[in-house]
Amino acid sequence: MVIFISEQALKDNSIINENVDMKLLLPTIKLAQEKYILPILGTGLYNEIKTQITNSTLTVLNETLLDDYIQPCMVWWIMAEAPMPLTYKFMNKSVATRSSENAQPASLNDILKLEERFKDNAEWYSQRITNYLLANIQQYPLYSNPGSGVDTFIPKRTMYSTGMYLGNTINKNLPFKDRFQGNIDSNCI
Repeated sequence: MVIFISEQALKDNSIINENVDMKLLLPTIKLAQEKYILPILGTGLYNEIKTQITNSTLTVLNETLLDDYIQPCMVWWIMAEAPMPLTYKFMNKSVATRSSENAQPASLNDILKLEERFKDNAEWYSQRITNYLLANIQQYPLYSNPGSGVDTFIPKRTMYSTGMYLGNTINKNLPFKDRFQGNIDSNCI
């Protein structure tokens, strides 16, 4: 597996502690790279960078893209994805919470808040990659021509995601038979 960020670069540029085992982080790094970076770059450019890293032939342009744009983005996507696998451990008979003698594990609510905050930062850095590639599209021909196979990822142009507002919630203080009868507005909070 070719990864776009080293263990040292990840730990130097994040709040991930030096003592976190890379073996625990590697699946999350792979996930972040394939789930988030591949759709940003598109198949053509993604595969070009992978090949150049493997062959130690990274061009100046791709090195700039990797060092200044992709790696900072990956740091935030990894941090958004890592809290759950770092908190929970799959054992023979159950899923257990990791803990240490010197620290208390964070609550699930705290973990979810962290993930959301890290995701917001990751989306900002993802959009930064897209803006850079669009501004330099002539130097990155594989960005606009990612390939044509059925497994080809066409680069995403918008990185931000939001929830969907579905209206007011139903007033749960009303009896069940009255919640959905008559004027909907009177049943809403």
